[in-house]
Amino acid sequence: MTPAAALQAAELAEAETRYRLNLAREMYQRGQQAGYRAGRRDAEADEAAAWRQLHASMRGLATSPSHAELEERRWGPGGRGSFADPRPGDFPGRGALPQPEREAEAG
Repeated sequence: MTPAAALQAAELAEAETRYRLNLAREMYQRGQQAGYRAGRRDAEADEAAAWRQLHASMRGLATSPSHAELEERRWGPGGRGSFADPRPGDFPGRGALPQPEREAEAG
């Protein structure tokens, strides 16, 4: 191989290497951009789904009972102050049970 042919082969190899490096860089950049776009699209879809779920759960709040009604359910009629008061149907205690009457002694 002559020196001129060797130089030409080296230049050809260098051009081929440069071409492959540029091609690899372009492919990487395109893949990176495509991956970024795909990831961004997925993230936006996830965010939209989360907002839809939040809005659906918030709809239930509009129809929930008022604070006053919740307090009445919790403490009963009369509020917190009368929570321990006897209510209809409560056990009256053992002292309130009817006692058998004593028979009168004949005498």
